[in-house]
Amino acid sequence: MCPSRRPDPRSVRELVDGLSASHFNERALALAELVGRGRASTAVLVEALATAGGELRARVAQGLAEIADPDTADVLAALLDDADEQLRARAAQGLQRIGDARALDALLRTIDDYPDILREPDTLSTDGLTDLGPAVLPRVVPLLKAPGLMTRARAFLVVRRLVAQLAAGRDWQALWIELGRYLPDAPQPLRDAAADRWLQWAARQSS
Repeated sequence: MCPSRRPDPRSVRELVDGLSASHFNERALALAELVGRGRASTAVLVEALATAGGELRARVAQGLAEIADPDTADVLAALLDDADEQLRARAAQGLQRIGDARALDALLRTIDDYPDILREPDTLSTDGLTDLGPAVLPRVVPLLKAPGLMTRARAFLVVRRLVAQLAAGRDWQALWIELGRYLPDAPQPLRDAAADRWLQWAARQSS
């Protein structure tokens, strides 16, 4: 039998200080403890966000996003215009976890921010859009015509995952062929023609 984990005796402020520790494991443990304490951590994290810089600020934002305290929704929304893409991504993630009405727009805006190097082309926002479910297809599908290749690739990834969630169940390969064999890196006339068919299809799903 494994021994029970001893409670962390540190205060919230001490844990926030721990986010600046030199060793990764110490930082990770401090963040996990802050998130585990939930809303009891948010006031000090918000205070720290105002003065922190660099990686510390990103870790503070991660803590707020993972706690997802509804009282921090406006704080997170303000980060959507931050110069740091990780903070923008964490802001969108937090709004989605809170269930804030601004979450969908935030996730669409940040779909290219802070890519996951272990799961390219995924980002926090591709995950968030997938979690919102098929109801967001009409908002995601227009990104199939976005100017940037990676934006199109990420939108296509989300579309494929959302199609798999549809209650009726769809054969992805058959639907992809039916709707014009869209590929994010195809010549623009071909991919836009296929994207238009996807737009029409998505509109029918929501009607």
